[in-house]
Amino acid sequence: MDSRMIKQEAKMALEGNRLMFLLVILVAGAISGVVPPLAVLVSPIIMMGVFLVGKHLLKNKEVRFEPIFDYFKDLEHGFKIFVVSLLVNVFVFVGLLLFIVPGIIFAMKYSQAAFIMSENKDLDIMAALKKSDEMMYGYKMNLFIFGLSFIGHILLGILTLGIYLLYAMPYMVLSYQNYYLNLKVVKGYDKKVLDAEIA
Repeated sequence: MDSRMIKQEAKMALEGNRLMFLLVILVAGAISGVVPPLAVLVSPIIMMGVFLVGKHLLKNKEVRFEPIFDYFKDLEHGFKIFVVSLLVNVFVFVGLLLFIVPGIIFAMKYSQAAFIMSENKDLDIMAALKKSDEMMYGYKMNLFIFGLSFIGHILLGILTLGIYLLYAMPYMVLSYQNYYLNLKVVKGYDKKVLDAEIA
């Protein structure tokens, strides 16, 4: 996949919208942290709400706040997103405990599971994990290198005590969202394909 194009599309979508998308991310983070014990439950669901905002931004070049809360309107769907995210974190944690490399591989393998689950409410939880594994076949190193391309931004964020991240975060978040959307097209895993398997 053309990582440069994916990032360029994110940059173009953020023109004139960077501040608003940053507010979406900050609001999502603030809501997730309001009740610390519930953060583990709320955070994955609300971050998929941010994904909905990002999809609309990439397509229509405008930011809408309302989708942040969409997955709270369907508790069953929201719960599935939570469980998928939890399982991914468990797999990655176990992989890191064994050796660092398996943890990284698991992180790449299941990196798209929450996105897949968010777009396909009737999909089985384990099927979402399986689809992520299939989607990432041949692309794990590609995504790893894609992530490494943001190291400069992260280092600048550290050097500026996080201030620079206020500028870079919308770009990084939207780029990762756009990576999934482009990968889905490349692999042919559009919604019709998933719906056919659900049926």
